[in-house]
Amino acid sequence: MKKVTQYISVCAFAATLAASNAASAWPAQFIGAWKNVNPNSGGIIRLEIGPGMQLRAFGSCTPTPCNHGLTPLTTYGTSVTDANHRAATAGYNFSFKNVIMTMKLSGAWHLNMEHWNKFTDGSGRQNYLNGERFKKVSAAELTEDFPSVDAEPKN
Repeated sequence: MKKVTQYISVCAFAATLAASNAASAWPAQFIGAWKNVNPNSGGIIRLEIGPGMQLRAFGSCTPTPCNHGLTPLTTYGTSVTDANHRAATAGYNFSFKNVIMTMKLSGAWHLNMEHWNKFTDGSGRQNYLNGERFKKVSAAELTEDFPSVDAEPKN
């Protein structure tokens, strides 16, 4: 009887662990379309993250958003054994500045991002840090809000 009780306890623990892992982020929760919650942002207004963990960011350009192109997205857990990745980094090297992006999931539907901008063109402009908050949206919502975007990256 003691072995049966131990077996049931082990099974209950495994079921609890499996259920908690099902609610975990894992890197796949980064995948999708993300829209800046601030419609007046002068920074990054849209993110698209593909299954290969490739990021495409769009800047607030006129008349259409600037396509910054694809760059790898690297995700991070809180330890060497943590597969529940909730943070990520990416970067862009443009002809006039370098950008480092840090991101952190805030629940399943929100992402907080900081982008660190360092000018390399000798213009005298000051390097700056900007924070943005994004909401995960469907492809239909994204198309509705951004009917046309630059097909080619601008850098």
